[in-house]
Amino acid sequence: MKKQINLKSFLPYLLVISGFAALSWGYMSPVLKGKVLIQSDPVQAAGLSHEVSEFYKKTGEFSYWTNSAFGGMPTYFIAGRLSKGAVAPVGMFTTQFGQGGYIFFYLLGAYLLLLALECGMLASLLGAIAFAFFSYNIQIIEAGHISKVNALAFSPIMMAGMVWAYRDKSWIGAAVFSLGLGLDLWANHAQITFYSGLLMIFLGIFELVRAIQQKYVGKFLVTTALIALFGAIVVANNTSTLWTTFEYTKETIRGKSELSPKPGQTKVSDGLDRDYAFAWSYGKLESLTLLIPNFSGGASGGELDEKSEVYKTLGRYNIPPETASQFVRQISTYWGDQTFVGGGIYAGAIICFLFVLGLFIADNRYKYPFAVAFVFFLFISWGKNLAIFNYTLFDYAPMFNKFRAVSMAMSLVQLCMAVIAALGVKSLLANKPNWSELKRPFYISLGLTGGVALLFALVPGLFDFRSENDPRFVENLTQQFGNNRAAANEIYTALLSDRSDMLRADAFRSLIFILLGAGLVWAYANQMLKNVTAVAGLLAGLVLIDMWAVDRRYLNNDSFQQKYYSYDDLFQPSPANLQIMQDTDPNYRVIDLTTSPFQDAKPSYFHKSLGGYHGATLRRYREVVDAQMSKNNMAVYNMLNTRYFIVPAQDGQPTVQRNPEALGNAWFVKEVKQVNNADEELKALDSFNPRLTAFVDKRFADQLKTVSLQADTSATIRLTEYKPNHLTYASDSKVAQVAVFSEIYYRGGIDWKAYVDGQETPHFRANYILRAMTVPSGKHKIEFKFDPPAVKTGQQIDRFAAVAWILLLAGAVFMEYRRKPTEDL
Repeated sequence: MKKQINLKSFLPYLLVISGFAALSWGYMSPVLKGKVLIQSDPVQAAGLSHEVSEFYKKTGEFSYWTNSAFGGMPTYFIAGRLSKGAVAPVGMFTTQFGQGGYIFFYLLGAYLLLLALECGMLASLLGAIAFAFFSYNIQIIEAGHISKVNALAFSPIMMAGMVWAYRDKSWIGAAVFSLGLGLDLWANHAQITFYSGLLMIFLGIFELVRAIQQKYVGKFLVTTALIALFGAIVVANNTSTLWTTFEYTKETIRGKSELSPKPGQTKVSDGLDRDYAFAWSYGKLESLTLLIPNFSGGASGGELDEKSEVYKTLGRYNIPPETASQFVRQISTYWGDQTFVGGGIYAGAIICFLFVLGLFIADNRYKYPFAVAFVFFLFISWGKNLAIFNYTLFDYAPMFNKFRAVSMAMSLVQLCMAVIAALGVKSLLANKPNWSELKRPFYISLGLTGGVALLFALVPGLFDFRSENDPRFVENLTQQFGNNRAAANEIYTALLSDRSDMLRADAFRSLIFILLGAGLVWAYANQMLKNVTAVAGLLAGLVLIDMWAVDRRYLNNDSFQQKYYSYDDLFQPSPANLQIMQDTDPNYRVIDLTTSPFQDAKPSYFHKSLGGYHGATLRRYREVVDAQMSKNNMAVYNMLNTRYFIVPAQDGQPTVQRNPEALGNAWFVKEVKQVNNADEELKALDSFNPRLTAFVDKRFADQLKTVSLQADTSATIRLTEYKPNHLTYASDSKVAQVAVFSEIYYRGGIDWKAYVDGQETPHFRANYILRAMTVPSGKHKIEFKFDPPAVKTGQQIDRFAAVAWILLLAGAVFMEYRRKPTEDL
């Protein structure tokens, strides 16, 4: 009997998807009017990638190396996508929806997961809204953390596939899992993929326990093997991305340092420094923002207006109203544990109530793994504030020391909350418990959420609302008021009062929403409301209203600007930039000291910059920055060919200083001094003349045996042709020489290869970060080419794996079709 396709059964899902589109583009409605979000991270990436983008336009060739950031670095995490697998086109298709599609894919991914968990259409709708409009997920859209946005949207899809696979839909489940995993890998945000993998491990463990209890371990193992097979093939679709990531990571601040341990360290760092990794650790008490959005004062940028105590206080000091209004909108109301934040991480008051209720009434099969995962990810988000837990993971568990900003684990916390809330609502709607059965969990849930909100609404003064950053704020304020400490203290006292008022107002707000949501549940349990669709719809509507309103504090119509058609519209050169750009000789670098040079990619748009903005800089370069460049070691700046410094003039405007000592692209040194280890090599840069001397690690001693340095005042070496991934030099000397190249050393002989007259020739590292090589006497053509095998070979594997994955998908469809030949679709 052939399957019958019932089109009517698809109609509700089409309506839901249409509703998701309406919600997404409704929230991001300015994009429909031709406006865009100017997101900081994509703008920074545009600055870093400008050189390779222009190179591609001119030549049609993509360079995997740029010299426009940090002296030189791979472009793997800056521009373009490497994967040639079959999932990549699907990922690229999702980008065609533009900025309006971000929330849509949040909604769609979470909805698929909740359907797989058999929450039903209505409860799944509520849970999807909760996840998509989680304030952190909206804040990262505003900040432009697009790879993170994509990874969070796609992670629930692979979880849905895993759930379906273990729910007796092994082939289709494994296929959906592989699609979600492939998209998550395509998004290229390893931290979110790692966290999502941990959540699935919890799911897998609980499924194994269930299989043991119900005695179907064999079937569980077969399904697990099928999931693993699909997963392995889709991972192979992303070989080029994963291979380059693996190799690059080892060379970055996330890799192992060759330096000796710092004071207080017991071992050599094999990942991020602790302080850096845990800089954004969510506070334990601060976690109450999940219930009360402004519990910790909201965003660091300030949210005060003309009704605030600070504004009134400024008026008493005769500050003009316009100046006072501008001041209160910039003042930091945030008083939590982190350096700065984009806003409170709000889960939704009603979702908090439903989450606690779900812990009592939801089905045990999925309630327990998601509850354990909730606690686990909450602990991770606390970072240094739960040191005994997180430092242990950081020091001993694989991968944990590769990631920073642990507060992003809160997105997985919210996913767990949304799932358990939806499972609870599904149980409520399906089982229709009477009031006597529901009364106890109902009152506990109401007390733990509404009771806490009521407490802070009535007694916000339980805290003093002071922040670690406040003393600096008071000092700056004192100077602004002509060293009037009394005025500064009075304004600060007013700020503390405003923080208290913000907490009180939002606590009342959360209480109201909790009472509304709880009232619906109470009315349903007491059969005052009997229509299941109406109850679920009203709950979802209240959740949406609650979270939408809070999200608009951080991302609203004012966040959008008129559409730009070229990054040239965003990167307007200063007079200093224009002055430097008149120098058409490409043989120089620039550092802009009018800004934070290693947190700003704008100079990279115009110049070959020593600075930039990136979360994975090369470790050796970072170590030179910290040990030498931060101390204004001009010898290091000279060897990096820093021809121009942009510095503030007396009027504060950028001005240009030319450095006549910049050494150019390459030079012959008079002596080579061998050092025993990285410590000696880095220390040697404290005081030396890079034109005369090069320091080389003894591991490269074999390459120096064939040369005995002799003076040749007529010897020359110069750059004759420049491409970011292919440098050509001409040398002329009477005797063999050692040349130092003002280029960053990276995987010499593997990714960067050197050639003398077309013959591959070894090169080595000098002065801790530069390239060097022995150059024979006579006239020669020297070339450096960047051609990483991980890209070329990896992309070949991508293509072969793509064919295998497509065949597997076809097989999965066939097996699913054959398994249920009489069942309607």
